[in-house]
Amino acid sequence: MPTPSLIVGLRLDGKQAAVFGNDQVAAASRAIFALDAGAHVVLYGPEIPESLAKWAKVGRINAVPASKYASSDMPQFSVAFVAGSTDLAAEEIARDARAAGVPINVTGNAELSDFTLMPTYRGSSGLQIAVTTNGVAPRVASRLLKEITSKLPSDLEPQLKQVAHLNNVAREAEQQRDQLMATMEVGDKESDISASATVGNTPALQNSSPGSVSDQAPQYLDLSALRTSANQLNQEASVQTAASYVAHALSDLCFVYSAPEQLLGEAALAWSRRAEKNAYGEWVSALRMETRNGAGHAVWGALSSGSRVAAIASSASLPYMVPVLMELVERKQPVVIHAAAQSLDEAADVQTDFADVFAALQTNAVFLNSSSAQEAHDVAAIAHAVAAAAQVPVVHVTSGANNESADIKMLNHQQLAAFVAQATANGPVSADVAVQQALDRFKHKFSRTYCQLEYSGSADAQTVFISLGQVAADALAALPDILKQGNTGVLNVRTLRPWDHAQFLANLPTSARRLVVLSSTRGAGSARDALLADVSVAAFVGNPMAPLSVSGENVYGFSSVGVANAMRTVLGIEPVTEEEKEKEQQQQPETTAAASAEPMAFEDNALAVAKRLAFPEAYGTQLEARPGERTFEVKVSSLRRMTPDTYDRNIIHIEFDTRGTDLTYEIGDALGVYGFNDQDQVRSFCQEYGLDGNVLVTAVKDGQTQTRSVFSWLTHALDLFGRPSKKFYAALADFASDEKEAEKLRWLTTSEGAIEFKDRVADTCTYADLLREFSSARPSMLHLVDLIAPIKPRHYSIASSMRMHPGSVHLCVVTVHWRTSCGEERTGQCTRFLNSLTVGDRVVVGVKPSVMKLPPLDEQPVIMAGLGTGMAPFRAFIEERAVRKLEGHKVGPMTLYFGSRHRAMEYLYGEEFEAYHADGLLTNLRLAFSRDQKNKVYIQHKMRDDAETLASHMLTQEGCFYLCGPTWPTGDVKDAMVHAFTTYGNVKKSDASKLIEELKESERYILEVY
Repeated sequence: MPTPSLIVGLRLDGKQAAVFGNDQVAAASRAIFALDAGAHVVLYGPEIPESLAKWAKVGRINAVPASKYASSDMPQFSVAFVAGSTDLAAEEIARDARAAGVPINVTGNAELSDFTLMPTYRGSSGLQIAVTTNGVAPRVASRLLKEITSKLPSDLEPQLKQVAHLNNVAREAEQQRDQLMATMEVGDKESDISASATVGNTPALQNSSPGSVSDQAPQYLDLSALRTSANQLNQEASVQTAASYVAHALSDLCFVYSAPEQLLGEAALAWSRRAEKNAYGEWVSALRMETRNGAGHAVWGALSSGSRVAAIASSASLPYMVPVLMELVERKQPVVIHAAAQSLDEAADVQTDFADVFAALQTNAVFLNSSSAQEAHDVAAIAHAVAAAAQVPVVHVTSGANNESADIKMLNHQQLAAFVAQATANGPVSADVAVQQALDRFKHKFSRTYCQLEYSGSADAQTVFISLGQVAADALAALPDILKQGNTGVLNVRTLRPWDHAQFLANLPTSARRLVVLSSTRGAGSARDALLADVSVAAFVGNPMAPLSVSGENVYGFSSVGVANAMRTVLGIEPVTEEEKEKEQQQQPETTAAASAEPMAFEDNALAVAKRLAFPEAYGTQLEARPGERTFEVKVSSLRRMTPDTYDRNIIHIEFDTRGTDLTYEIGDALGVYGFNDQDQVRSFCQEYGLDGNVLVTAVKDGQTQTRSVFSWLTHALDLFGRPSKKFYAALADFASDEKEAEKLRWLTTSEGAIEFKDRVADTCTYADLLREFSSARPSMLHLVDLIAPIKPRHYSIASSMRMHPGSVHLCVVTVHWRTSCGEERTGQCTRFLNSLTVGDRVVVGVKPSVMKLPPLDEQPVIMAGLGTGMAPFRAFIEERAVRKLEGHKVGPMTLYFGSRHRAMEYLYGEEFEAYHADGLLTNLRLAFSRDQKNKVYIQHKMRDDAETLASHMLTQEGCFYLCGPTWPTGDVKDAMVHAFTTYGNVKKSDASKLIEELKESERYILEVY
């Protein structure tokens, strides 16, 4: 099968080459390629760097200002390069090159490039380049054919025939492109780019490559939805499609190394043919490559041009790539190879096979593995993050049923790009650190947990099975049944490289005495038993004082029942037949999606609960504090009361340590705190209701399967002491055995009972109150989980600037308490929780964006009006402007109107504000303590006094006004602003209200009231 990548030599002796770019390093590297091939180089942009001084001395290179370049200069050159940023648009330069028939390479842009560089092929044959047939075939064939063929060395005669064939194919591709463009429903500009970007996979080219994807390829995934969705999406995907999706989203060039019958990478090829864009808004070129000696050189060449590169390969390709992988490791080149660990057995059936994977471990690349479609998607994203963070090649090994689809959660393009970008935020790190950081960040961001080594089973197991990929998945699936007859465990090796003996031993139970490695490799041999070798070294060298017994079992070609029986045989347990296992599965009740309407739990079945706790990934069990939500665990670093102990308003300042988390926030954001119910009250309720707090319950809540104790459900998950809706009243009536109670509950949901229902709401009647009052209604714990609303976070405006307090977030919170009509004292659930904290306690939080943002320009005036704790975001505003001022920026005037009852009691952060005022940052500090004098004074009174200044700031200087606090002064504050506009702003009274509405729409009059 002819390869769609043609490597040729381009001799430039005595010819001129143009290099464009402001990046000296990138420009110098391209210049050296051309100089080595004998060219004279004209460098447009930077001064000649030191690395090129020797060439400058002999007149081989000269620098010309970019401004001096003209389109008429291009025809004098034989080749052109655009390296890094340039004052000239890459598109314009490429257009000039095409018009003049000059081949061009544009770093990081395959669409504009006629070739990629092959640095491993520099020598007597000249500058070695790879001419691809993907997207650039028509241009290359028509404009470069004569130049390339005339310069090919005589010993490359076979390649000349290849070029001649390429010329014919290019003509067919031109015709096919015209047909494709006629059917594309996109704009003219996109049509041109899309068509050329997919020529390499058009039927015309496929006719010369048997087995390539046809135009009738399946639609794999809806990439448009994944590009535009704001959240993760549920999609049906196979292992290979899931991995290919991530590879396509995070690369510019995707190489497919597989035999046509394997169907690997078919999705990526189809997306390339349809001109689907990646996560960076660019078209992706996907190329099918041959698996042969030297495989991987195209990858190297593409990396050298600055492209984002991924490869999809069969594991059989890996041994051919070993030399290139070693060189890429040495040169710190980031690339991800998604390799399917499989081979055909004697019956031509596909089997899981790690032999070739083990053979490639010698390269010192990072090796990660996955089995299911969900794992393939997630680990693929982790692999790309590791490659970017450590600047190393990563091999992501997939196994399992490659073409069987499952419904999985997929990250959208924005999430994938952001996840990889964040990996590089702190500069390059070592491979082991990069792997752990990527796993941790994935858990924090997307609530799915992966570890380098994952142990499941008995805590006191003496025999532990070690495996990876699909074999480990089969072993884990068999484990629950085996645990009924003996203690054992399974260690899934997620990270094959880097390998850490100490970490491996630390993940084994201390009781372990025998380790059995379950391998799936065709044949035998040291390379094929690399996992067994790693485990043996760890057991005997890493643990010399207590050596462990290590043996291996090869389960190549075994079904899941076969793997289970291999484990049973090792443990001396009676094997089961395929027929017995199938009969057992048929007898088990089937769970369908329709059943999710009913509460799901297993509190009466301890084994079922144990399975879900032991194997959360297999059963979809969520063990996080807040499953499915973007949360962070932070630590209390400071907490103090800001008002006197004798004062009836308890206001606290609390600081959380965010170091070691991914928590970031912007000025004006709110921090969502997940408070817990009072534990004593929960215990009292359990006793009254007859519940055992220690019983484990697995249930579906908000679409997430969670396993908790009854006490944990009622303390941490369910808003037991919150206000129920009418829906709960109606549902509770169905459980009441007393007809009068059932009738009363239903009556409360009708129009006749509306007044009493309203009184109950005003009196903060809770779920617990209703369950006590209507005692004949006794829903089971399962139904309580289904009926009671979950605890929602309480959001508080953040009172700090992250730039002034890196690694910390501050809150200013007032304790909410009231008395019911029965005289019972009650406290707000979250403020009670916050007041119960001590330094060192850990709290689950989330961040919520807000409309309270500083104006875009530092010099715009800021007018802030805060009542009580409503001034919290304004403390952050002032701190942010203080940092900007320290950095040397000119900042505009700031006015703070602060209102509370007594200066002596609740002048919150008063000393800080006085200091900022004395410094001049806080231009105007206007205080209104309503009860410190006979006549009450409020912030609106102070605003009326400052009417002239307000009008100037808002109408002349483009100022922004903010009000935060209770709703009651909103109208009076608006009246004060209207007074300022009409008195000093030459605004008619009839137009003033309309003007304020316009200010609101332009986000210059912002209210955050409650």
